Amino acid sequence: MIPRFLLPLALTFFPAFLVAQDKPAPEKPGAEKKEGQDKKDKEKSAAKVDFQKEVWPILEKRCVECHETPHTGPDGKMKKAKGGVVLDSKDGITTSKRGKLVVAKNAAGSMIYESISLPADDEDRMPPAKKGDPLAKEQIELIQRWIDQGADFGSWTGKAKATDKAGDKPTEGDKPKGKDGKESDKDKKAKDKPKEKENTQALLEAGLKALPATTLAALQGGPFSVASIGDNSPLLEVTCVGRTDDVDDAALAALAPLAEHVTSLDLGHSRVTDEACTVIARMSRLTTLDLRQTAVGNHGVAALAACSQLRSLNLFGTKAGDYGIAALSSTKKLENLYLWQTDVSPGAVVRLRESLPETRIVVAAELPEPMAEGAGGNGRRRGAK
Repeated sequence: MIPRFLLPLALTFFPAFLVAQDKPAPEKPGAEKKEGQDKKDKEKSAAKVDFQKEVWPILEKRCVECHETPHTGPDGKMKKAKGGVVLDSKDGITTSKRGKLVVAKNAAGSMIYESISLPADDEDRMPPAKKGDPLAKEQIELIQRWIDQGADFGSWTGKAKATDKAGDKPTEGDKPKGKDGKESDKDKKAKDKPKEKENTQALLEAGLKALPATTLAALQGGPFSVASIGDNSPLLEVTCVGRTDDVDDAALAALAPLAEHVTSLDLGHSRVTDEACTVIARMSRLTTLDLRQTAVGNHGVAALAACSQLRSLNLFGTKAGDYGIAALSSTKKLENLYLWQTDVSPGAVVRLRESLPETRIVVAAELPEPMAEGAGGNGRRRGAK
């Protein structure tokens, strides 16, 4: 019971008290701001990426210097894109690395995304350390979203392929000759090279039937990506891009049924060892093999001598030594051999060059594919298991 003399005060203040109780509790500082930011992030993630306005400026500033359409430089020499990767045209981006540079709706399986996502200290990271810092996280995520959305270029086409302008192409009479006025051996080889490549493919395809669809279907869902080299050829190229940690000697056994059809095999950064080379040695049509930064050593390399059609072998960062590469002296068709950061001695290289005078043996910091085909999905480096 409120005393009568306090009744006027109660009637004055009690309604105000009730009104105060009905007021909602104030929101925590920053809650509204965070909610708004989350909403913006979702909208940004869902928004379609404009290649020309958002992605191209990144490539132009950080990548094109080394990956420009082949052109004649100020010194009059032809300047080629490093690793054969062209980034200043739609045609170059979609055809580089046999179409694996950018795989629409699959950023994880795209070599460009893989390369820019590697750790800063990884040799295969793009842009390379000597060219500056890695791309910013936001830039990497932007490129990832663009690819996952379908890699749409819009109206952007970039530069056209380098072609000879009218009057620029030398005639037979303009071509430099040897001392005796005849075409030099170097010119002959350069002219015959495309024919040799076509003849090699035809030779490898001779009598070879395409594998049954059931055989290829059995590999679906596994760590390997298997595809024809093109034009419905029965020859296959196999990679483990993005799944390198899942590929070891046991996993490679799954490729045994494909042995006669594999012509290109990329196992770079995987967990294979010498044992895997027993399976590889049965690939009689194998022309290109990438074993960079694996644990393959002398016994495995020696086994590869059985691959008589081998043209390119990348042993960068492996455990290969003098004993292993000595066995390669019988691979007379070998054109490129990469031995940088191995245990192979200078003397062994000299001896191998005497046995394979036509083979280009690389022992310095020069790799066949700067935008590494088959760069490890998680950027793991040899020895950091």
